[in-house]
Amino acid sequence: MPPGYPSLEPYNHSYTIQPDEVLTLLESVQYDAQSLIPFSGNHSRHVFTRQQGELLAPAISNAVHQAVPQEVVEFSLADHDKPDRRTKGLVFVLHDELHLIIEELRKPVYQGEHNTYQQPVPQWELLPGDRQRHYASRPGGKGKIMNWIITPLR
Repeated sequence: MPPGYPSLEPYNHSYTIQPDEVLTLLESVQYDAQSLIPFSGNHSRHVFTRQQGELLAPAISNAVHQAVPQEVVEFSLADHDKPDRRTKGLVFVLHDELHLIIEELRKPVYQGEHNTYQQPVPQWELLPGDRQRHYASRPGGKGKIMNWIITPLR
């Protein structure tokens, strides 16, 4: 795991999950994009397009099957319509639950001479769907990490 996240290893890898199950999970993940304009309301959107899900699902299925208990799966993909925007995240299986962490969500990436330009971080959080929950660092659901969704697989 990258620095800043709790280490929960050993993970339950190698794990078999079918690509269609992964696709269903990816298509269900939504986020809340909080507007910078006051009183405009929040906007729920899907994290992955159908095309991204179809591309990513078999790769995740294969990766968690090949991973060892000390490894997490990392992914990065560009938007089809806006290839200069990237979504990046981590996936692992622990106790028959799929953990999905979104580190960057449609983040613009502009290559400059020396540094990558980084736009100010937008206000967003993942929204748990049916049977999903946020990772909580403390008992009783306290200390939720808003970019980390857990989905039961069984």
